[in-house]
Order: sequence, then C-alpha cells, then structure tokens
Amino acid sequence: MKVAIVGGGIIGLFTAYYLRQQGADVVIIEQGEPGGWSKAAAGILEFTRFVINRINVRSYPKRYLSMALRGDARIKTWDWRWISAYLRAWGREPTQDMWEAIKTLGEYSWRQYRALAEAENDFAYSEEPLYEVGIDVAAALEEAKRDPLSPKVEMGRCCGREALVYLDAAKLSTEDFVARMLRELQGVQMVRKRAQEVAGREVWLEGGDVVKADAVVVAAGYWARKFGIPVAPFKGYGFRTTAKAQSMFIEMAKGVAVVPLPKWTKVTGRFDLDGTEDHSPSARVLQRAREVLGNFEVLDMSVGYRPCTPDGFPIVDKIGEVVIVTGACRLGWTYGPALGKLAADLALGKPGVEALTARRFRR
Repeated sequence: MKVAIVGGGIIGLFTAYYLRQQGADVVIIEQGEPGGWSKAAAGILEFTRFVINRINVRSYPKRYLSMALRGDARIKTWDWRWISAYLRAWGREPTQDMWEAIKTLGEYSWRQYRALAEAENDFAYSEEPLYEVGIDVAAALEEAKRDPLSPKVEMGRCCGREALVYLDAAKLSTEDFVARMLRELQGVQMVRKRAQEVAGREVWLEGGDVVKADAVVVAAGYWARKFGIPVAPFKGYGFRTTAKAQSMFIEMAKGVAVVPLPKWTKVTGRFDLDGTEDHSPSARVLQRAREVLGNFEVLDMSVGYRPCTPDGFPIVDKIGEVVIVTGACRLGWTYGPALGKLAADLALGKPGVEALTARRFRR
C-alpha cells in the first residue's frame, strides 16, 4: 500500500514512521526542509498537563489582549471561519471522552519517546521538572487539583522566585530529534515541492506534477483549512543560544521558555496569530529572554506556525478519502507520536477516535 503524506513536520514524520512499521510504501511531500518549522519548538513535553492549550476558556481573550497591549503578541491573520468557530467554542468545557482521548495520547507518546531514547538517546531526552515563574503559584496549584489529567505539581523555587513545579515533564532537542527521525526514515521518498491541492488519492504539486497513492494524509498544519478545518497559525520563534540556565522553565509574565541542553540552550517565545512571513517580532523574544538570562549569543533562529483549533484539542479525522491530522497547538511535540499513530491507522483503514474528529465543530 502506498501512502502520500502532505507535510513533513513532526506529526508528518511520526505518521511516516508508523506507516513504515506496518509495511506501507510512504512518500512525504514537503516544500521546505523536513521538520524545519517544527524545530522552532522549545522541546518541552507536558504529558499530563493540557492547560497551556486551553485557549477557549473564558479568561483567555482578556489575557491575550493584555499580551498584545504590552507588545508580546500580535494579530496579523484574520480567518473569520476560525473566529466564528472560536466564539461557539468559547467557554465550552471538553466532554469526558475528549479528556480520556487526551490522556491516552499523553500516555502513548510518553512510552514512545522513552522507547526511542532507550534504543539510542541521540536527541538529549531527559525527564525532569518544568518550572513556571511569573504566575500566581497558589492559584495554579488549585487549578491543578481540578485538572482531569491529574498532573503532579508542587510549589518550589526557580530563578530566585516562587514557582509552580510540574513533575511529569520531559525535554528533548527538537533539532536532534528531527535528525533522528530522518535517519529512521531512510529510504522514504521525499518530494520537495509545494502541494497545491489534494483530490481524493491524488496530490497535485506546484509545477504540474501529480503524486498518486492508495491513501493521502494531510499533516500540514494550517494548510488543513483548505478542507474546512478550523485551524489558525500561532507563530513562534526558537533560538539556539549560548545562554546559561540550570533548569527548564517558562517565564510566563514575559512569554519566554528556556530549555538547557548539552550543546546549547533553547529559547523560545511568542504566540502570534500570524501566518505572514514578517518575522520582526523575533527581536522582542530576544529582548525578553535577555531580561531573564542576561546577555548571550544566538547560534540560529527557526520559525514555526502552531496549528491551533478553537478549543485547543487536536483533530484526527478522515474527510472523504483524505486523513487530516492537525490542531495540536502548543502540544504538537508532546502528542506527536500518538497523533502520528492515529493518522497512520486511519490511512490503513483502521478506526479512529470520535472525540478528536472535526465533527465537534459542526454540532
């Protein structure tokens, strides 16, 4: 069986990985560098804590507006279909089956990252606490007690301040993990062209070429909107730096995440509703990071467009003959293995998870 995957980000790579395991012939269609946009992520894995993705809670618009007013976020891309879906989802609590699905995704992904690291830890995988500073820690602890995923948290200190300590966290080097996946996928055909349309079992490419397959998976983030999927691009920036840090932490008040790794320290920031190629806000990330870490050198920068659904939950669905997997927002890396496995199973004709289909936005 031949499967074409449109999109070579982390979820597309995991989809290819599991399809290969099940004997499928795979072709990945990616206009840029495979894994390129996914590298911008900090590499923080939060397997039992979903709160960072809850963008439809009633308090979130006010918080986002506050970020925008102080210059730490901006809105450049207006998708009225997404905004309409967001207004319908605003304040709506997830159903129990959605929480169960997310819990299963986290458990599966955690096992897979551990297994890959046990085979060869060439991507700096480490399970260690994540500290959150610049927040009301007492309120965050109370919120954690009500969390359906039952995260392990406690009060602690980081950077000389009181912090929320999330104990179920892990980290990895996104750059090194992409390189690992590409080694795992040696022999998979890579087509470095832009996909213009998907028509059933055909992918029409820029320049007139056509890729034909027995099944097509679209794992191309924001591009999934072409199928009527409500997904928006929340842009972020990642920097490999010489900064010094003792612990993995997020400075919530400044919107900066810091992940110390063996060869560099990853610094990331921004959550801009912005699908453009204007990357000028990246300077603000560095300004904010230096307020926290002092001066450091930048080794390189990467850009990513987090695909976010209006409720923050991912979508894994089959629409007609096409499998769609997108919408994991800030937790795309966290749930990457599980979402790739679900997409691979759907492509092979196996059942999906009803709670994660796009039908919840059409009810």
